[in-house]
Amino acid sequence: MKKLSIFAVLALFVLGLATAAQAADIKAYGKWQIDAALRDNNDFLGKGAATGEEQGFNIEQRIRAGFQFIANENLKGVLELQIGTNNWGNGVYQIGAGRSANTDAATASANGIGQGNVMLRKGYIDFKWPGTKVNFMVGYQGVNLPTAFGGGSAILDDQAAAAIVSTPLTDNLKLLAGYIRVADAHNAGATTTSNFGSGASADAVFAALPIDFKGYNITPFGAYLNAGYQSGVGSSLAGFAGPNSSTVEGLRGYWGGVAFTMTAFDPFKLMADFNYGKVTYNNTVSKNAADGGRSGFLFDVALDYTGLSMMTPEVFFAYSSGEGGNSTQKDSSGRMPVIANPQGWTVNNSFFFGDRDFINGFGSNAGYARNVMGFWTAGVSLKNIKLIDKLTHNVNLLYIKGTNDPDYLKDTNVRAASYGAFLTTKDHLWEIDVNTKYQIYDELSLALNLGYINADIDKDTWGASTLKYHNDYRNYGSKDAYRAGLALNYVF
Repeated sequence: MKKLSIFAVLALFVLGLATAAQAADIKAYGKWQIDAALRDNNDFLGKGAATGEEQGFNIEQRIRAGFQFIANENLKGVLELQIGTNNWGNGVYQIGAGRSANTDAATASANGIGQGNVMLRKGYIDFKWPGTKVNFMVGYQGVNLPTAFGGGSAILDDQAAAAIVSTPLTDNLKLLAGYIRVADAHNAGATTTSNFGSGASADAVFAALPIDFKGYNITPFGAYLNAGYQSGVGSSLAGFAGPNSSTVEGLRGYWGGVAFTMTAFDPFKLMADFNYGKVTYNNTVSKNAADGGRSGFLFDVALDYTGLSMMTPEVFFAYSSGEGGNSTQKDSSGRMPVIANPQGWTVNNSFFFGDRDFINGFGSNAGYARNVMGFWTAGVSLKNIKLIDKLTHNVNLLYIKGTNDPDYLKDTNVRAASYGAFLTTKDHLWEIDVNTKYQIYDELSLALNLGYINADIDKDTWGASTLKYHNDYRNYGSKDAYRAGLALNYVF
């Protein structure tokens, strides 16, 4: 009788799944990625430095799987999960993953609960208001402010809990607006109440007006952020840190800009961006003598020639404002504030700014906009070179120089000045990349990306800084960096 009951429950479960499948069409998509990376001196420090990594080789794996639950053309739900990133040999990819010792004697066993690593990347409802073209996306989703060059916004390009509405206003004008709960320190089930009360959340709003005409697209935008001092989005974070900031400060931030693309003069394509941001700290706990803040801008421009079938040549230039003189004499940082850790912004998958073909770029100092603000770069790229069927190449040549005043490093309260990423006016880099991709199948590709950076980082400037490892910077710094990466990508 018990066996019949079990079979009856299983039958009902299967019937339930069948009913759910009839209620919504399900479409799956994803990206499964395995990277092998060999790097040398990625932090521009040689052998002997306390923080230096002379050479490293590791294999990373990340699995992203998404599902669209489509009720009709006006309504769907989106769920996207991620497993990893982790290196082979540790975390969820180690031998016995998911089975770890449990110190609770009552439940200890070989099959105890392990170190699961499944992350929600997206979970939102996408629908149109009945009888209109007004579209809503509500839930945890990707949020990216407008950008023309760089692959993603340098201000905000991340996953966040948000409610976004978009609607056409005319044939050529569209409105895009949204609310984002950036952070909330009220953690359900927490064992402490230290963060409960005022100042525990961070909220942002934004709006953009995409304007489209034949051959032209221009998108002005603006954003505002208010973060409480207990929200965890304070001025100590790299994207907001500046002189006189501390770990218990909230902030108010404003951003504005425009993204511009022109294809009217085919075969030329012009792309340009201007971003400006200003943040003011508001410390309601320690009441610093000066509130302080951070403000700055980023400008970029690129010109493509699309008239060749075998490649697309591009020239580009980008400039971001940097720190001024000795900041103990002033309250504000001169770098543009950055929300979260932008995931997409780079310069044609370069070594220094971050190779987006790979899971984690190449090293903690490279590729993250929040750390490298305060630079200018100019260069040439030959994109999508096609000489053999299914085989493409991208070649980059870049010159990179800092716009930060060297005296900033003499402060006793240096914030977010990471050696190898923060560049002063006395530091410069030359870089060359050769990135190759072979399309094994339409959905499966193999990439081999090679890069070299000739580093000229001023040892006297960094050796005289107040940073913890300044002696290492003087004795072991300014080493050239190399990288080689092999990536297997299954995109469906």
